[in-house]
Amino acid sequence: METANRYYQLASRDMVYMKFILEAYEGLSTMSTIDGKRGIVRVNYPLPFAGDVAALMEALSAEIAVTEVTEEGEPCSSR
Repeated sequence: METANRYYQLASRDMVYMKFILEAYEGLSTMSTIDGKRGIVRVNYPLPFAGDVAALMEALSAEIAVTEVTEEGEPCSSR
């Protein structure tokens, strides 16, 4: 199955919480730390779940400060 990646920046203290939430939805996505100091993570997900991941990240952003960024950590436009 084809997958896609999205990159996010968040406070280092929130990284474990976000990983816990993402793992609660088994099979939806995986999260990897790209730069722990800057709080940049990669969320990998199967393409059919793109809408679900977007909705989950939007809901999560109501709880913690999470911003979508490029792989390099640069701000990106809204999708």
